Amino acid sequence: MKDSLACIHRVMRRTTVKQLLPQLTLASVVALSLIASDDGQKFEAGWVSDAAAAATPIAKLTPEDLEMTADVVIVGGGGSGMSAAVAAVEAGASVIVVEKAGSTGGNTAISGGAFNSSTPEEKTHYHFDERQIGVESLITDALSETPVSAEHKALQDEVRAEYEAYLQTDHTMFDSPAWHALQTWNGGDRLGSIPHIRQMTEFSYDTVKWLENMGVEFHDGVTSGPGALYARAHRPVRARGSAYLLAFENFLEDKDATVLLETTGKSLIMDGDGVVGVNALGSNGNKVTLYANKNVILATGGFAGNVELRQQYGEGGQWPDLGPTLITTNLATITGDGIFMARDAGASLVNMEQIQLAHIVDPVSGYTGGYLPGTTLSVFVNREGQRFTREDGRRDRMAAAILEQTGGSIFVVSSSDVTGAIEKDELPTFRPVPYAAVTLEALAEMIGVPARALIETVENYNAHALAQTPDEFGRVVYTAPLENPPFYAQERAPAAHHTMGGVNINLEGQVLKADGTPLEGLYAVGEITGVIHGTNRLGGNAILDVLVNGRIFGTNAAR
Repeated sequence: MKDSLACIHRVMRRTTVKQLLPQLTLASVVALSLIASDDGQKFEAGWVSDAAAAATPIAKLTPEDLEMTADVVIVGGGGSGMSAAVAAVEAGASVIVVEKAGSTGGNTAISGGAFNSSTPEEKTHYHFDERQIGVESLITDALSETPVSAEHKALQDEVRAEYEAYLQTDHTMFDSPAWHALQTWNGGDRLGSIPHIRQMTEFSYDTVKWLENMGVEFHDGVTSGPGALYARAHRPVRARGSAYLLAFENFLEDKDATVLLETTGKSLIMDGDGVVGVNALGSNGNKVTLYANKNVILATGGFAGNVELRQQYGEGGQWPDLGPTLITTNLATITGDGIFMARDAGASLVNMEQIQLAHIVDPVSGYTGGYLPGTTLSVFVNREGQRFTREDGRRDRMAAAILEQTGGSIFVVSSSDVTGAIEKDELPTFRPVPYAAVTLEALAEMIGVPARALIETVENYNAHALAQTPDEFGRVVYTAPLENPPFYAQERAPAAHHTMGGVNINLEGQVLKADGTPLEGLYAVGEITGVIHGTNRLGGNAILDVLVNGRIFGTNAAR
C-alpha cells in the first residue's frame, strides 16, 4: 500500500510551497488570492505571477475513480491539516490529506504568520526598556473584574499570583500562558471555552520549539500584531505563513503520507453512527473514496469568503452588510465545506453568527500584509485628518469604527521613527504603495486630508506617546512618537476575515453531537471549529490555534 500511495502522490501532487518559495514575492502572494479559475474552485498556475512559473510542470489528475486507505484521512491541506498530518505521522500513523486547491497552504500560506505565545526566554522579559504604565494597566484591569464563574476566578487567581511574583523582579514585561488565556477569553467577550483556550496557550511555546526543530526560524523577540492586544507574536523569518508549510512538506516528503491536490471532500462515509472515511471528487469529476483505519480529521477552514453563508449567519447587528461588496482576506477555495460535511453526519454547530472583519487590509485585494508598521507603531487617520479609535484595541471594534468613517477606509500614518527610513525603490514592495513625504503638510496634500487637522492629530498622539499615558480613545500601548521624516501613509479598509463559529469539539478534538457525546471517528481542527475564540479572535491567535491544535488533535487521531 505504501508504494502505491507514493506513486499516486507523485502523479497527483502539483506545485508545492517548497517548489515555489524561492520565487515567492509579495506580488506572488497577492496573486494567489486573486488568480482563480472561472469556477472559483481551483488555482491554475498557482502562487507565482512571473514568467518563471510558466515552466513549472503541472501533473494532471487521472480520470479513473480511486479507492485508498490510511490510518488517518485529513480533509484540508492548510496549516491545521498539514500540522495534524505531521503530528499523526510522528505518532506512527499513515496519512492521506485531500486538498481542494492546487497547492497546500490555505489561508495560513498567505497569512502574516504571527504565532502568539508567551515565552520563558529571558530576553523577552526585558521587551521594554522600562515597565509601561499602560501595558501594566491591561493586567490590573483584568484582575480587578468580578469573576463570572469558578473557571474565571481560578484563571484570575493564577494570573494574580504570577503577576505578583513578576513585580518582585526587574523584568519589564509580564506574560504567561494563563495571562494569554485570560486575554483571549476576555477578548472574545467570554464566549469561548476556557479549558480549550488554556490548553491552546499552555502548549504554545512547546509548539514554537516543535516548529524550530523542523527548521522554522523566528525573528528574535516578540511583537504585537493588529488586534493582538499584547506583544507576544513570534514571526517567521522566511515567507510569512508559508514558512510553516515548507517545514511540514519537508518533514512529510519521505514519510507514509500522501497529499491529493485538486481533490474536494464532499461527504463523510458512515458505518452506523460512526465516521469511517471520506467521499471526494477529483478535478476531472472522478470519484475518490478514502477509508480511515482510525479517524478522519476535518481541517477545511471557515467561511468568511463565502458571501452567501456569511450573510446567512452573520449579517445584521454589528455587521449590517456582509454582501459581495465587502472584500475578503480568504482564498476562493475556502468556503466552509467541512462544517456542513460534519453537520450532515450529525455534528453540532455552535456560534455560527460570530464573524470577524480584519480592520486594515489592502482595500483592493484583501491582502493582510504589505503594510509598513504594526498597529502600535502608527495612528489611524480618517479623511478629516483625525483619529477616531484606539489602534491597540480589538479587531472587531476597530473594523466597526473604520466602516463608520467617510468612504469606509482610512490611512495608516507612521514615520521613520518606527519604520526606519525606507529607500524610494523599496516602497513598491509594500501594498498598497505608501505615500511618503518629508513633512506632514505634504503628506496631507498627497492623501487629501486637511493639513492642520493631521498636524494636530499627530502632535496630540506624540504627547501621549512620550508620556506613555492613555489617550481619549483608551490607547495604552505606544512605541515612539511620530516626529522625524519621512512620514508615510497607506490606505486600508476592513475585510471579511475569520469565522469564530463552527463545529463543536471536546478537548481531544473529537467532534460532538447535539447531546454532547463524540461523533465516533471524527475530529476537527482550526477555523472549522467554533469553541475557542468567542466573538472576536485576537490577532496572532489563528496561527496559534491551527498549529497547536493541529499538533494535539493529529496526535490524538492517530491513536
